[in-house]
Amino acid sequence: MFNNFSVNYKNALIWAENKVKSEWYKEILSEDVFLEIIKMQKWSIYEILNSYWINEKITLEVLTQKQFKIFSPTRRWEYIWISKSLKELIVSSVKIAASYNKKQAWLEDFILAMLKSSESWFASYLDFLWVNPKDFEQNLVVINNNFKKNGWVFDPIDNILMALEEGLWMSAWFEDMENNPFFANKKPAWKKEESPTQALDFFWIDLTLDAANGKIDNIIGRDKEIERLISVINRKTKNNPCLVGEPGVGKTAVIEWLAKRIVEWNVPLAMQWKRIINLDLGSIVAWTKYRWEFEWRIKQIIDEASKMENEIILFIDEIHTIIGAGSWEGWLDVANILKPAMWRWRITIIGATTLNEYQKYIEKDSALERRFQKIEVDEPSDDTAKQIISWLKKSFEQYHNLVIEDEATEAAVDYSVRYITDKYLPDKAIDLIDEACSAKSMKYNYDEGNIKELKIKIEELQKDIENFVMSQQYHKAIIAKDKQKEIEEKIKAQRQKKSIPDEQKLHITRDDIQKIVNQITGIPIQNLSLEDLDKLKNIEGNLQKSIIGQDEAIKWIVSSIKRSRTWVASKDRPIWSFLFLGPTWVGKTELVKVLAKEFFWDPKAMIKIDMSEYSEKASISKLIWSAPGYVGYEDWGMLTEKVRRKPYCIVLFDELEKWNFEIFNILLQILEEWNLTDSKWRKINFRNTIIIMTSNIWSAEFNSKATQIWFDLSSNKEAKIIKDYEKIKEKILWDLDEYFAPEFINRIDKTIVFNPLDKNILKKIIVLQLAELNNRLKDLGLKIEYDVKALNFILKNTYNPEYWARPVRRYLQDNIEEEISNLLINSKISGTINLSADSKKLIFK
Repeated sequence: MFNNFSVNYKNALIWAENKVKSEWYKEILSEDVFLEIIKMQKWSIYEILNSYWINEKITLEVLTQKQFKIFSPTRRWEYIWISKSLKELIVSSVKIAASYNKKQAWLEDFILAMLKSSESWFASYLDFLWVNPKDFEQNLVVINNNFKKNGWVFDPIDNILMALEEGLWMSAWFEDMENNPFFANKKPAWKKEESPTQALDFFWIDLTLDAANGKIDNIIGRDKEIERLISVINRKTKNNPCLVGEPGVGKTAVIEWLAKRIVEWNVPLAMQWKRIINLDLGSIVAWTKYRWEFEWRIKQIIDEASKMENEIILFIDEIHTIIGAGSWEGWLDVANILKPAMWRWRITIIGATTLNEYQKYIEKDSALERRFQKIEVDEPSDDTAKQIISWLKKSFEQYHNLVIEDEATEAAVDYSVRYITDKYLPDKAIDLIDEACSAKSMKYNYDEGNIKELKIKIEELQKDIENFVMSQQYHKAIIAKDKQKEIEEKIKAQRQKKSIPDEQKLHITRDDIQKIVNQITGIPIQNLSLEDLDKLKNIEGNLQKSIIGQDEAIKWIVSSIKRSRTWVASKDRPIWSFLFLGPTWVGKTELVKVLAKEFFWDPKAMIKIDMSEYSEKASISKLIWSAPGYVGYEDWGMLTEKVRRKPYCIVLFDELEKWNFEIFNILLQILEEWNLTDSKWRKINFRNTIIIMTSNIWSAEFNSKATQIWFDLSSNKEAKIIKDYEKIKEKILWDLDEYFAPEFINRIDKTIVFNPLDKNILKKIIVLQLAELNNRLKDLGLKIEYDVKALNFILKNTYNPEYWARPVRRYLQDNIEEEISNLLINSKISGTINLSADSKKLIFK
């Protein structure tokens, strides 16, 4: 009887009925049931009630004072009725139990129902006793969560009907139910044999059961790990394997494949009856309010596993979490509770964790480490990963209703290896396939209109069923439930009809994988569009418009970009590496800024490392990571983190001559190995970067010749000096090894010496700077027009062979921008500003 309700719950209701009968009352009220709950003194609920000084004596006094019973017995009634409010509370308690996926409604659920009921007297009762309802409710919720079971789903309406059919204690409520044909063949939805592993049943997933039900796929390329795993489990002592490998390489898949081999009896005889149980450690720790509860759960799990005569193998994913889990000051954690059982071979445990976590936690606890046998699970090869993806392809095709081409599976592996370096195969390749399928399947346009209408009918029927149960119209409730099931079958049938025919299914190709990689990493690997081709064709001209007089440097930069963008360049090293030399302020750093803007379309694509900030040895660690014991040990590296977040970029090491020599080793590794390791031991990939280094070394030699080019110098003498400058460039390129080590020079793809700026080049720079000023003035409704006199006057006053273009910007700020600001303040200008000059000053008109 009443499989919906716990034994204590049923006893409380039956005793309440008997009490009401003995006192000649007509109705059973919720107060009667509550009094019987207090009298029972069952430990879980009694502990809570007693903590708030709620007992039978106080409750009777309060109920008498509040006069909850409003009539006196006059005669013995033939039938005893359940009050309307009590019926609502009973139904509500079953729903509360269902919300926690509990097998039965408990006394705690009944009291929670009283707390949540708007018409219940219980809230006023607690208020009268100065008890905080929220605090009281929280204690009940804690108990409910302690008994919460994963995956146990049932319909509270179905089960309350089935409980009612088996006979309750009030004849009035169940009059003629036994002869009702609607209840003749009903059986409880959750009738089940008592399990010998009740604690495990709350916190487990049976992998062998999943394998038997066909929920586990085959695995490829892990024969060595599987055989080693079986060998360790089959040992007499220390038969606890621990799989160690990087995240995403397939550690859990190895365990699942072992479960499948056990089901297929493809294991030694001693293992053919074993079960692999995936233990959810988080559920064990969750909602353990009192210290003893956690230890009690772990002990019960160990006892149940050991009583099964080595039938149970416990699998704990992220095994390092057992260290410190559930511990309080002076209490044991999971690791220390499991150690004795593992040492005495009472239980077998399979663990899985990453290499970093194993070193950080497991190896530090030598007593725990010696109980495990370490099995390393390496990242599969590219060919093996392609086989894995090909094997999984069918499941993705069925789920997304698509067709995945073979070229897409190969591209997923190839591109993930090259462009996604912070994850591991096969996980990162599977992610690309799954996301590409997800993005493509969104193009399907399903008509869900009719299905939505059917869902609305199901919700309406559910409300009708609840109303029928409350009004004791069980015939109608059963009919409505049957209609509900019919509609659910219609929805299922309609969704099956919406499957796409094979000839109409969309296809996943290499291009789809390229788009996803571009979205994830920002690296443009898809085929060149017409817009990209136009950008590549015009990039040299666009750079020359912004950087005047440095055509050689622009030519080499553009050449490297074209090779990279058309995938002609090597894939195993950075796109290109440059060393820019020359006098100061001739456009070395400016060229990099313009390149980021023109080609990458993002000024943030330039990562600038000012070497003057890393002149001291201690500061160099900020680029990658600080050593333990130094400030910033847990912080990200300034260089590594920026490249990790934006792998397609330009890395500029500005003013290289100001470096500390220790940074030389970092640059060598970037230029040769194309990667660095950060503080989290992650490999940061530089294969999709352009490395540019600028330096002002030998600036004295450059300036000694360049400073001879004065403003009033004749053209012939200027040409001779520039020719001599070319000889100095050749000599400096030959003598580079005097300042830089040969191994560093050999790793640089191209060293470019920037040219000095003659008068014609400086004049073009002045025109460029005035154009920028006009762009800023456009928002104010102003425009500058200038003549040759003004241009020559500015050139004469800014020409300085030691600083080249630097004085131009400063002169425009001090003499033109400042004057325009004063005129605006005094409201003396509007529209066009005509700029000219005489022999002494600029003239504004």
